[in-house]
Amino acid sequence: MARYQPNKRLSALLAESGWSAADLARAVNVLGDKQGLAFRYDRTSVAHWLSGSRPRSPVPDLVAAAFSSRTGRPVTAGETGLGRSAAAPFMPIEPGDADAVLRLVALLRADVDPAHRAGLVANAYQQEAVPQPIWRPASFTVPAARSPGRMTERAEVRTLEEMSMLFAGLADRHGGAHARSALALYLADDVGRVLSRHAPLAVRRQLLAGTAQLVHVLAVMTADAGYPSLSQQYFHAALSVAHDAGDRGIYSITMRAMSVQALRLGFRPQALHLAEAAMNAAGPHMEPATHAFLLNQRALARAHDRQSRAARADLDMAQTQHALATGPPGPFTMYAPAGLHYQAARTLLVLGRAHEAIHSWEISLRERTPEQRRTTALTLAALADTELAIGRLEAACQHWSAFLDLYPYLHSIRARQALVSLRRGLRVHHRQPLAAAVLERARAALQSPSAQPLRRGPTNP
Repeated sequence: MARYQPNKRLSALLAESGWSAADLARAVNVLGDKQGLAFRYDRTSVAHWLSGSRPRSPVPDLVAAAFSSRTGRPVTAGETGLGRSAAAPFMPIEPGDADAVLRLVALLRADVDPAHRAGLVANAYQQEAVPQPIWRPASFTVPAARSPGRMTERAEVRTLEEMSMLFAGLADRHGGAHARSALALYLADDVGRVLSRHAPLAVRRQLLAGTAQLVHVLAVMTADAGYPSLSQQYFHAALSVAHDAGDRGIYSITMRAMSVQALRLGFRPQALHLAEAAMNAAGPHMEPATHAFLLNQRALARAHDRQSRAARADLDMAQTQHALATGPPGPFTMYAPAGLHYQAARTLLVLGRAHEAIHSWEISLRERTPEQRRTTALTLAALADTELAIGRLEAACQHWSAFLDLYPYLHSIRARQALVSLRRGLRVHHRQPLAAAVLERARAALQSPSAQPLRRGPTNP
């Protein structure tokens, strides 16, 4: 008697997509790499799946995502015949959830417990988990306090704002994996208690807005730590809490961050949908800084969607709005010029304007402060890749060398991916002395403990 039954569903999807077994294996490897998983699948791996073997989580979700992108229609893990994930199911906290704060605290407490975190991070990013741009002001109902005790004061609102600045700064200095668990623990304990106490309506709205900001920062850090599915859950939670606070700004900025994540993971239609939803959610009276921030992401998403003229129009409008912006510095109040030029450069590169992109990245570098190691390193990596692509080996090596100076300080999946890109791009030039020296430094950096993948996956689960 055969141990496995042939997987006819997977066979049918291969036929529908026009892919070979090797094509599917490559697509899963690419998606895994973007989510911090080092897979080495090949056609024989897929042959085993076709024979009835089932890979462990989150591979079925990645196979479904690969087919979704290829066929242009949603494909679930169940449709692949590879079985459902054994991990904890993805349960988004959507805007309007009555128990959003309670569910958020439960998620946070599971995250800070290593035994439970394993189940949370075993899932893959859910391509179909796109929130609707719900924004009906008349429906806002600020959740009531759940325990008696002293009243919450405005000073605690200021504390939340300061903590947002603190952790966002730590992430930019050291990468998202640094102090990520500390923020999750702070939210689970301190913020959970604060939100359980009574407060005047205006103060409670401000507390919810401050909490949404902190959860947003946690989501960004979680993505940079190499946990895309858990990050996605935190983004959904931030949306829900921002909605309860009635804060369109934080809500739209969070949707913009979700677009950034989708684009980095290779889900371009989803990224464009989220970028457009962020613009719609922000409303017609958004602050110029927010407007520029949202426009710059929509420009990039449109460029990837081959809407070149619309992308360029968004870039120009973003520059105009940025020039009108005023306000205190902070991750939710002002759009730093370095970020504006960095994002514009990414769009220009997609539009085929490499020299303009290089110029924008150079401006971005000049605007960075010494404390912004992570964003400085990523800008240097982008510059180096672009310089190398147009044949400027010496300039590329100089930028890669500066990147390697910063790399030991970083705990970031994006920095590690840039390091891997460094080696891949320079290998063909290994006989050139400059390139050889940089490659040797890169090899040593990859072997150091800090360069190991932040999220490990077995080679052949």
